[in-house]
Amino acid sequence: MIHHSTLIFFLSGFFLIAGCTTTRLEEQTNLPFEILEGESVVITSNSYHVGNETETDFLQCINKSLIKKQKTFNVIPTQQFINQLYPWFEPRTAPQTTDDLSSFLARDLVRERIETLDVKYFVNISGQTKTNSSSGALTCAAGPGGGGCFGLAWWDDTSSYSASIWDLSKESSVGNVSASVSGTSVIPALVIPIPILARTQKTACEELTDQILDFFSRN
Repeated sequence: MIHHSTLIFFLSGFFLIAGCTTTRLEEQTNLPFEILEGESVVITSNSYHVGNETETDFLQCINKSLIKKQKTFNVIPTQQFINQLYPWFEPRTAPQTTDDLSSFLARDLVRERIETLDVKYFVNISGQTKTNSSSGALTCAAGPGGGGCFGLAWWDDTSSYSASIWDLSKESSVGNVSASVSGTSVIPALVIPIPILARTQKTACEELTDQILDFFSRN
């Protein structure tokens, strides 16, 4: 049996690393580009179109963060754009790659609505959050004198996302940015479980938003 003082010492070490994250950022410019005041961008995602709930949450986070932080261009919320382009931005008709842009933009109604909204770029998001490893265990019990939980559980998450910036006039990708965030979450318990979460997906959203804004600021 592990003595309580030993367990406390063991848990204290995890308190030091829990919730901490490491971040890797990358940026690549493929073609010259510019965005002018008043022009618009739309956030898109292949995984959003196939209904992945986790990636839908991330897409919504990017939308909200960009709308809040950007100062020059307009951000048209993804769902609003889907509604305005219906049915041409549904899963079976929306462009999944830059190779699909020509046929997508060839429709007169699509081209007209995009010009009306002054959409210059699609920012196509791809990626995922996954758990790399997990370990430990928690044991909870209740009795006449009360109850509680004892033990330790932890897991490592990595949130890796990239944004490909599609220029609709050039029908090509002018560049890419990416953010990968790794962190360890811990749930220690001495009677009461205390989750200490790394929140890698939230951090990745913030970092990728800043990457996108920085990319456009360099035109």
